[in-house]
Amino acid sequence: MTSFTGAQSRGTFLVVDDEPDILDAIARLFRKEYTVLTAQSVEEALKLIAAHDVQVVMTDQRMPKMSGIEFLAELREEHPEIVRVLFTGYSNISDVIDAINEGHVYRYISKPWKPVELRLFVAQAFEYYRAQRERRELLSQLREANEQLEEQNALLSAANEELKLLDRVKNVFMEVVSHELNTPIAIVFGYTFLLRKELGDDLSSVASKALSGIDSSAVRLKNISNRIFKMLGDDGSGEALDLEWVDVRKFVDSLQDQLEPFLQKRHQRLETIVAPEAQSILADEDKLNDMCLNLLMNAIKFSYDEQVITLDIGLSDDPEVLALTVRDSGVGISDDDIAQIFDVFFSTFNTGHHSSGQFEFNKRGIGLGLAVAKRFAEMHGGYIKVDSEEGRGSLFTVYLPVRPEQQTLRGSVQTRQLAQHAPH
Repeated sequence: MTSFTGAQSRGTFLVVDDEPDILDAIARLFRKEYTVLTAQSVEEALKLIAAHDVQVVMTDQRMPKMSGIEFLAELREEHPEIVRVLFTGYSNISDVIDAINEGHVYRYISKPWKPVELRLFVAQAFEYYRAQRERRELLSQLREANEQLEEQNALLSAANEELKLLDRVKNVFMEVVSHELNTPIAIVFGYTFLLRKELGDDLSSVASKALSGIDSSAVRLKNISNRIFKMLGDDGSGEALDLEWVDVRKFVDSLQDQLEPFLQKRHQRLETIVAPEAQSILADEDKLNDMCLNLLMNAIKFSYDEQVITLDIGLSDDPEVLALTVRDSGVGISDDDIAQIFDVFFSTFNTGHHSSGQFEFNKRGIGLGLAVAKRFAEMHGGYIKVDSEEGRGSLFTVYLPVRPEQQTLRGSVQTRQLAQHAPH
């Protein structure tokens, strides 16, 4: 806040009167408080205003050529920020009020004045100038902020419309691609079935192997298609879950059966541990199955032949939270990659390791498996934590609430419980 009194910051005060004695008296009265400029005519006053930063102008009403009110009215047009004060000897108060309204005068002072009153009036005029200046600055800042806000709102509105368009395009894309992919895949399966049925025992080993390769490739393509649509189609909300009580032991046995062909191909073994207290979980079994398969298939692909992969399911420190752990002693994950492994379509930048196969050692897929696993864990109200050291293997732990519907029923309590186990 700027003060217009004192030696460090002096306000500039212009007095206009055609009587030199009055000018001298006022200059002496205020010389210690303000920079006082004096003028005996309107012309001289205008020159001083043009040359100095004047905050307050006080003029006599009776001036040659132009009255004080006329001068102040003209001054208001050119310098509306200057505070205008009129001193007059008018005895008719209505004439004074009319004059003040015409010139938009801040205050008027009647002649003769008392020095104490004049000091007070001038001090109030400078205070009024300061307040008006701050008001103008605040209004300017407010206008600028409003303009910026309007620009941001316009950008957000445009971005929102673009997102809506992209969402519609995505939905159309999913419908078209789903049809265009699944239809020929079904036809491929149909033809291989007909060939096997038609040829029967006459099917040579070479032809049988070729048909198996066709079936395997079709299955691989269908799995890739399904993972893409699961990632693009599920929004992660609880409404997308088909919850049912899942028997953990039977669920683990089913995983073992699904993985057995790949484990045998690599001469690996899956060791499963189910804690007695981890009997069941309320979950979407299909999504839970996909999540676990993605984690376990990664463990198979990135573990060496004849190694053991461990699936351990039990309760965490919180009895309402299930901990599902997949451990391997394979190649591990580099520090550069570990921060991105859950990103959609991230599969490292080494194209030499890329493969759409299901079990080739150290081969990357299209980068959806872990992203899908993370999405499905979060849809259940949980999360995935990973610890890995390159060259020594990886440990993926999924924390899931045993009863995910209680996450909304108990609100912040459930959230706080899960947060206690969250990775930092």
